[in-house]
Formats: sequence, C-alpha cells, structure tokens
Amino acid sequence: MPTDQFTSETTTLLKTVINGGYCIGCGACSAVENSPFSITLNDQGCFTATFQPDSQRQTSEAKVLAVCPFSDHAINEDQIGKKLYATSATYHDKIGYYITTYAGFVKEKDFRQRGSSGGIAKWILYQLFNEGLIDAVIQVKRNRPTASDPMLYRYSVAHSVSDIRSGSKSVYYPIEMSEVLEYIKHHPGRYAITGVPCFIKALRLLSLQEPIFQERIQFCIGIICGHLKSTRYADMLAWQGGIPPGNLTSIDFRQKLPHTKANEKGVEMIGVNHSGEAITKVGIVQEFFGTNYGLGFFKYQACDYCDDVTAEVADVAIGDAWLPQYINDGNGTSAVVVRHRLIQQLIEKGMTSGQLQLDCLSAEEIARSQDAGLRHRREGLAYRLYLKDLAGEWRPQKRVKAQFSHLSKQLRKIHKLRVLIAEKSHVAFKSAIEADQFSLFKKEMQSLTKEYHKNKTSIFQRISRKILSILPFPWNSTQGK
Repeated sequence: MPTDQFTSETTTLLKTVINGGYCIGCGACSAVENSPFSITLNDQGCFTATFQPDSQRQTSEAKVLAVCPFSDHAINEDQIGKKLYATSATYHDKIGYYITTYAGFVKEKDFRQRGSSGGIAKWILYQLFNEGLIDAVIQVKRNRPTASDPMLYRYSVAHSVSDIRSGSKSVYYPIEMSEVLEYIKHHPGRYAITGVPCFIKALRLLSLQEPIFQERIQFCIGIICGHLKSTRYADMLAWQGGIPPGNLTSIDFRQKLPHTKANEKGVEMIGVNHSGEAITKVGIVQEFFGTNYGLGFFKYQACDYCDDVTAEVADVAIGDAWLPQYINDGNGTSAVVVRHRLIQQLIEKGMTSGQLQLDCLSAEEIARSQDAGLRHRREGLAYRLYLKDLAGEWRPQKRVKAQFSHLSKQLRKIHKLRVLIAEKSHVAFKSAIEADQFSLFKKEMQSLTKEYHKNKTSIFQRISRKILSILPFPWNSTQGK
C-alpha cells in the first residue's frame, strides 16, 4: 500500500477498483503523468494495475481516478457520448448515440474472409489510412511467444496497408494498452485505435486529462463485446486439443470453416503436445467444453460490472449481427453503429462504389442483435449491484440502478450461478494445472454448469408452456378438453 507521501487518488484507486477486483488492466492509469502504476499479468492470467513506487514518484500528484473506466470519479458513457456526439447523432438507451446503423459485409478483396464477421472494421481502418486521415493504426496483433514474453496477442502499431490488414480478428484473450499509450506519447502523429468498450472509455477519459492523447488519437473503433477472457481460456481450448498449458504457440479464435453457420466459430490451435511433437488442432468451438459464453468461464470480474455492450463512446462500433436473417451465413455479417460523420461518409462512398453490402437497420434491431449481452449488462447487472450493496461491499457506480424485484427467483439464481462459475473457473483451472489433469477441471465445473443448464431449461419450458396456452387450436392441446 502507498504511504502518506502518495496521493489520496492513488490510495483510493487501490482500495476500491484494484483491490476490489474491478480493474480491467486497460493501462490508462499507467499513462497518467507521474503514475505509480504499471500493468502486469496476475496468476489467473488477467492483466491488472500494480502499484510500483519509485523514488522519483513518492511525492508526485498522479491524477489516476478520472481516467479509470471503473472509478466513481470518472464520468460515464452517457456524459462522454453527449460531449462527443450530441450535436450530430440520436441517442438510444441501449446502444448510445448513433447516426446510422447497418448490418452487412465487405465485398471487395478478402476483408470478409479475414475478418471476424463481415470485415467492416478492417475496411474502415484501411480507408482512413488510404484517405490520409491517419498516419498509423493501433490494433491487436498476434505475438510470437518467448520465454520472456509468453503472450499470444498484443497491441501493435501499423504504419502500412499490409500491416493494417495483418491485424488480428476478434480475440478472446487479455490485452493491455500501456505500451502503445507510451508509444503515442513519444511519437507524434494521427492514430486510429481499436478496442473493447471499457478500453475506448478509458481512452476518452485519458484524452480529457492528458491533451497529447486528445490531439493524437483521431478515431476510436469499438468492438462490440461480451466480456474479456483470461489467458486460461486459450489454455483450456488447447489442452482439450492435446496441447498442455504453456505449450500453445498460436491460436485463431475466429477461423471461418466451410459449411458452418455464423455462430459456429472455428478455432485453430498450434503448439506442442506432451511428447514434444508439433501439432495443429482445428474444430468448431462448440465441440469444446467450457466455451458457452453465457457461462462466463475465465471472465474478468470487471466485465460483470460494465453496462456498455456497443462501445458507446467509439466513433464506430462493430460486432457480429446475431439476427435470424444472418445466422446461416458462415462468412459473417457485421453489426455497425456509426457515430462519426467522416466514417459515415466513407461508408456511404463504399456502398455507392459497391465495396460494401449493407442493410440499413433500426437502432432497436441492432439492440436485438446483442440482446443476450444487453440483458446480462442491464437486468443482470442491476441484481449484481444489489448483491454487492446487500453485502456492504464497494462496487462501481453504474448507469444501471441496483434492484432485485425485476427478476424472478429463478433468474436471480441463474445470475448468481454465472458469478460463481466465473470465479470457480479461475481456481479450478489452477488446481488442474498443478495436478496436470484437465479432467479435474471439467469435473469441478460440471457440477455448476449442470445446475445452470437445469435452471435455464426450466425457464424455457415455462415460457414454452405459456406460449402454447395462448395459441389457437390445433396448437393449443388444452383446447376442447
């Protein structure tokens, strides 16, 4: 803990966000002038801010609270969005501000095939660079692991079209920004940066406190997000494919396989098995235990206290269009929320030229495409906040208000199980690694997942019976009796 020489801001951030387990490891606090924080990977495989004082900083005033996306001293997404977009966009309570909303894909080159969904994010970055609107792109890219740097993905700086196109697809893996934020500080230029909602919020907050970031970060490209995973999620997949923890050298979480639906994501893992042989394993993610995103294996705790799904303070937000009309197309379809006029102009030009195939959707349709995530981050979050308040524990202030009466008893049980499953996955996997037995992890987790699915099934059965009871004959089997 810091001594009295340190600022109350440092102490407050430690006592609340960091020690409370709400740090997402974004790196914004480390970029503040005279910050005593650095970003490190903890034993659960999650990035977190770590207090590391040195003699030069012991009497310094570090303004860290206003830049943390989970601090009570930072303004929220609605307030940031209003500053950025209120004069040119419309507000929607589920997706934030928007100018236009679409679903579709890139028709030119191989953007779609190389992208997670429709290839729109990479195409926008490509256009921003080619139009001379930016000098470089900061994006996540594969990293070749070494003994000193075991990470499989990191943020990198792309200065060419080929570098931009070599950036990764969506990754379900921990990332942090401290190194690239330091790079921006020392390298003048105009940057576009990609990130999940809480990272984009952190960048906006940092830009309000540190003018150099306001000046140099020209565009923020948001990735619609379910939640962040620890490194153990990749290890879990690889272990089931015959690659034990520590032996995975590469993983593609979003490989597009032939004859599959959009939600049947391909995963490719490369590494070394127990015998020292190099192997490659490819499969559909549903074939692997623990991959149901609703279960939340290896989730950061902070993700359960976030109410932003659609990157509400990004200039454009892009994700999978989980709607019935697109689900059968395994090539992928992007949901797109546009908030910046220049990006809107690029998209309109792309549609006119035939580079883009986009359907105009309503804001409500975009919200429906992310329905599961929004329910978890709104109705579910309200209940999780209530539980924290009931326990007398500190938790972040959110736009969602704490309550419990809006959920049925069974839904409350499901949300409690989700929290428990996420917590247990970190502990159980560590024990399995120590015993070198994946089966131990699976056995421990299955008792919880079976209980979860039992409760989910019960709810669906009740809903189905209710629907059948109001349908006209002959579908209603009770009529005429």
